Amino acid sequence: MRADPPLDPTSPEARQWLEDELRRAMYHEQKGLLERLWDWLREVLGAAPGGGSLPPWSIWVAALVGLLVVGLVLARSLRAERRMTRGPRGGVLDGPTRTADEHRADARAALASGDHEAAVLEGYRALARAAVERTLLDDLPGRTAHEVALQLGPVFPAHAGRLASAADTFDAVRYGRRTASEATARAVVDLDDELATTRPVLPELPDAAVVVTP
Repeated sequence: MRADPPLDPTSPEARQWLEDELRRAMYHEQKGLLERLWDWLREVLGAAPGGGSLPPWSIWVAALVGLLVVGLVLARSLRAERRMTRGPRGGVLDGPTRTADEHRADARAALASGDHEAAVLEGYRALARAAVERTLLDDLPGRTAHEVALQLGPVFPAHAGRLASAADTFDAVRYGRRTASEATARAVVDLDDELATTRPVLPELPDAAVVVTP
């Protein structure tokens, strides 16, 4: 039988080739996923031919339990994802207006009591509000933690890296529902303390005087 092109089979050869091709498994209907799962459960529970003596209803019980477990896992995963992504993210200073000293006092109290997450949030709000009070930031609603870090980075170049890290921590705690360690919370609180006593680097404005509160 010739198998190299050009192919010019006789009628019996063509019929035989077609029959051989149609015998291949890819042309036969395969069991679906649910049917294969059903067969697997029957084998596991001994209900398949030659298996044990478990009653047939036990298969349904096992299948129901398995579906419930899968459903619970999926539901928890979806809830966790929604918590991280739901709704627009509010600004760092959205809400009732409070002074930097008030945020700072709350951050230190939270740190002393072991509430490290609150210490992170209040510590970062303290440094953001302090920047507004020193006219280093405009008091715009909706400003995110990373926007605060990006705008204060050039003003406090020696602290730019720590500002970005503190912004990441703020977002992780507030939106990602992450926990914070004592060291992480203290780093944010200490950063606020250092910025409060650091002289900002401002661009030169030849035609206007800039007054910055120390």
